[in-house]
Amino acid sequence: MSKELTVLVCGIGEEASAVAHGLFDEGYAVALCRTTSPRVLRRHMTFADAWYDGYAVLDGVEARRADVASEFLLGLQSRAFIPLLRGQLADVLERWRWHVIVVAREDKEEDPDSLLGLAEFMIGLGSGFSPGVDCDAAIATHGRDPGAILREGDRWPREQPAAQDETVVALAPLAGLFRAEAPIGAVVEQGAPLGCIGETPVHAPNGGRIIGVARKEQAVAAGAPIVEIVRNATARVSGIDRRSQLVARGVSFAIEMENEGIEPFSMEDWR
Repeated sequence: MSKELTVLVCGIGEEASAVAHGLFDEGYAVALCRTTSPRVLRRHMTFADAWYDGYAVLDGVEARRADVASEFLLGLQSRAFIPLLRGQLADVLERWRWHVIVVAREDKEEDPDSLLGLAEFMIGLGSGFSPGVDCDAAIATHGRDPGAILREGDRWPREQPAAQDETVVALAPLAGLFRAEAPIGAVVEQGAPLGCIGETPVHAPNGGRIIGVARKEQAVAAGAPIVEIVRNATARVSGIDRRSQLVARGVSFAIEMENEGIEPFSMEDWR
C-alpha cells in the first residue's frame, strides 16, 4: 500500500470522527459511513450532525452528507471535505475499492462478524475486537494507553479505574419528542430545566457544564440518555479531545507501519 489510498471509517462518534479528521489532515482520501441515525450527545465533538443537517464542521474540517454518487466522488477525489455515506456497509463496499477500513462499534449499528478480507487492511477500534480473529489490527480506545496498536497475540492494556463522578447523564423519563432548552456549553445548577418531553420537564440531576445534548425534537425512548453534564464547569465541550487524538494517532501509525512493511512492536516487549 502507499499513501495514495482510500480509507473508510465506519462510525460517526468521537473516536470515528477523530480518526477521519486525522487521516483527512494527513492527505488520505477518507469517507465516513453510518447505517442508522446516530444518537450522539457530544455532538460538538463529532461529525454526527452531518447526518441530519447535511454537513458538520469539526476543528476546521467539514464532513458533508453524500447521498448521490457525484457528491461522494467530489469529496473523495478533491479532498475538500469528508463525504458521509448513509447505508448498509455491504452497499458502501460495492461503491468503491477501499484499501483500509476502520470500524468503531457504536449504538444500534450492526457490524459483520469478521472484518478480515473486506479490505487490504482492517482496523477495529476498542477492546471488542480481536486482532487476527476479526480484524488485522485493533486500537485501544480507553484504559492506560489509548492509541496503542494491537496485533494478533498482543494483550490488551490493563483497564484504568474509571474516574468517579466525572459526568452525570439525564435520562428521558418517558418516550416522546425531547425539546431541549439548555444548549451544549451551558453551565447549570442541580435541578435546572434542561427541556421537556411533551408536558413533562427534564431537570439537571447535578450541577456542571452541559457537554452533550440530544438534538431538538428528537424522538427518544424512556430511559434513553438525553443530556450529559460534566461536573467541571470549565470542561471542553467542542473539538477533538486528547484521548480521541491519541486514538487517531494510533490508527495513522498502524497504517503507516503497514505501508512501510514494518513489523509492529509490542508494548509487552518493553521491560
